[in-house]
Amino acid sequence: MRAFLLFLFFSVSLFCQKLDSSDFLILEGENPNYYYVLTNDGYYISENSDNFIFKNYSESLPKSLNVDINTLLPITHKSKNYLLYPGGGLLYLFENGAVKRIDRSFPHRNQYGAYFFSHKDNLYLIGGYGFWQTKSIITKFNFNSGDWEIVTAFGQSPDGIDQGTFFIKDDNLYVFDFLTRASNNQKEKRNDNLYVLNLESFVWKKLGVTNPLIRSENQFKGAKRFFTFNDKLLFSYLDNPEFYLADFVSNTLKKVKDEVLFYKSGGHSVIKKNNLIGAVQNSLTGEITIESFNISSLISNEADSALYLYRDTEEFYNYIYFALSFLAILIVVLMVYYKRVAQTYLLDENTISISGLSKSISEKEQKILRLFIKKRSVPNSDIMNLFLEKNKTKDFAVKKKNKTIVSLNEKLLSVFKIEFISKKKSKSDSRQLTYFLNKKIRIVEDGAI
Repeated sequence: MRAFLLFLFFSVSLFCQKLDSSDFLILEGENPNYYYVLTNDGYYISENSDNFIFKNYSESLPKSLNVDINTLLPITHKSKNYLLYPGGGLLYLFENGAVKRIDRSFPHRNQYGAYFFSHKDNLYLIGGYGFWQTKSIITKFNFNSGDWEIVTAFGQSPDGIDQGTFFIKDDNLYVFDFLTRASNNQKEKRNDNLYVLNLESFVWKKLGVTNPLIRSENQFKGAKRFFTFNDKLLFSYLDNPEFYLADFVSNTLKKVKDEVLFYKSGGHSVIKKNNLIGAVQNSLTGEITIESFNISSLISNEADSALYLYRDTEEFYNYIYFALSFLAILIVVLMVYYKRVAQTYLLDENTISISGLSKSISEKEQKILRLFIKKRSVPNSDIMNLFLEKNKTKDFAVKKKNKTIVSLNEKLLSVFKIEFISKKKSKSDSRQLTYFLNKKIRIVEDGAI
């Protein structure tokens, strides 16, 4: 495999141009057959696979262009190459061999690390860092006035977007793997969510949490690069010999190991006709050359099995619904269990009790309650047997029974707030009387549980 990669490295280099300085910028170019490399002294153009030539600028560089060439943000918009001043504000056009300033603005210094992109008829700058905090603002260049305008956005906007990874598909701008800094403590915080901004309505939406494979905390401290490749997002981190291919339609992520295409080339790079064009520095001589590497075959042959890109909100809500359903079932089970335990009263010779509450009872009251341990309904005759005495009339026993049951019910109601015993006459024979224990009550003798 390593031999194949080395062969690939030397065999697929379409162009090879040495540079005298590290201050250069590769431009995608308005034509699919060539690209530019801008330097302070002039620019290189790759007109075809055999012709890589240097040309002087047709005009001197603008005096306002007082930063290194490699700090400019390039974009190709409607077959024209635009260059944005770092931090926002000044905008240049590279055309007819000259770099010309086209704005009427000033160096904003408010959106360092922002993403400069083109969509339909407009140029936008989103996010960035400036004045001690990260921004999620969106600015649009007005070609008529030559100035920048704030675009009002709505929805679930991130708190701030610095050094994010971006991808545009149709009318949607996706962003993830970005930093947020609060102005009060300047502590960096990495956001693990994937967001999408609709570029027609400018409404933000949080889609979900990205796969932890993507730049976990304190991992891959080097810079990153990202490109649109075959309608997918290709991105990498410069200190790691791996790159990733993200498909936002199918929500999949593939990881590809490589020791040439990304690991050896660095800085700002572009993709032209399935080739990655980037700078390679010789580790021994320090010499910098511009190389072009074909990446199509490597991705198709070496890609790992697809993983998920992000956990979407639908999946999250399904998890929440499942958790809530499980919790509801658990609560019902516990309520049934607690209800059963709460109905159980312990009876001993002197008291009846439940959950820390107790009431003293007489011997006769204890015997009455004991009758309800084995069955919930007790005939009047069984209770009468507890009050019959040889030298007393039956009428006396009836009055004493009734008085005892009423007194027992009252004292238990005062403590436990529930009526224990009720009575009911038989429908067929009004002389037949039956006593019932409340359905919400269960009596057991102490030691039986």
